[in-house]
Amino acid sequence: MIIFPAIDILDGKAVRLRQGRLDAVTVYNPDPVDQARRWIDQGAEWIHVVDLDGAVVGEPKNIGIVHNIAALGVPVQTGGGIRRMQTIDRMFEAGVRRVVLGTALVREPELVADACERYAGIVAGVDARDGKVAIDGWREGTDHGVLELVRDLELLGVRRLAYTDISKDGMQAGINYGAYRALVSQVDIPIIASGGVSALDDIRDLTSLGEQLEGVIVGRALYENTLALPDAIRVGRGEEL
Repeated sequence: MIIFPAIDILDGKAVRLRQGRLDAVTVYNPDPVDQARRWIDQGAEWIHVVDLDGAVVGEPKNIGIVHNIAALGVPVQTGGGIRRMQTIDRMFEAGVRRVVLGTALVREPELVADACERYAGIVAGVDARDGKVAIDGWREGTDHGVLELVRDLELLGVRRLAYTDISKDGMQAGINYGAYRALVSQVDIPIIASGGVSALDDIRDLTSLGEQLEGVIVGRALYENTLALPDAIRVGRGEEL
């Protein structure tokens, strides 16, 4: 299982939010590229980057920073405000390996289908609160159930899902294991978990779901040093500590 250390960019800085709230921001590094180097030095095999400014305004605002992180040589998976094909093209041209679509999954299904046909590295970033999908930087709720939307996305050609439980995100309160178990049992595509990871036991629980649970995005636990990235990577590989 891949461990994706997260870098969320807001006002040009590496931050973490609590439950997606922009009024609950902690700045961890004024230089996101430096933060990426730190994760790479600790063994990171991928970096997950979110442009929070872009998620709010609906258009990426930190492509230059994303490009500089991608130039470090470790594969980058990124999202935040990506809602046009021209933007998707720019991201891949910047060296990104995977592009995460969020709001477009609900509002622009034709764009999603076209993007999946053009690029293999499209990830459906489904974020939910109480089982209902949220969009526009998590500010707007929808009536879409998670499984309902994911099944529709599979028909559009989506090959990979990143699922975030918003209520758990940034809280270090443990993962929503039941949600991921349900997803693994009911969808066919690889799944990346996100939200709530606080300890190695969370990583172990996710690895128990099998290879379809492809990875987990980890943020605050790494920044707060309650979880060491090298240890998480080893457990994700199935090694015992």
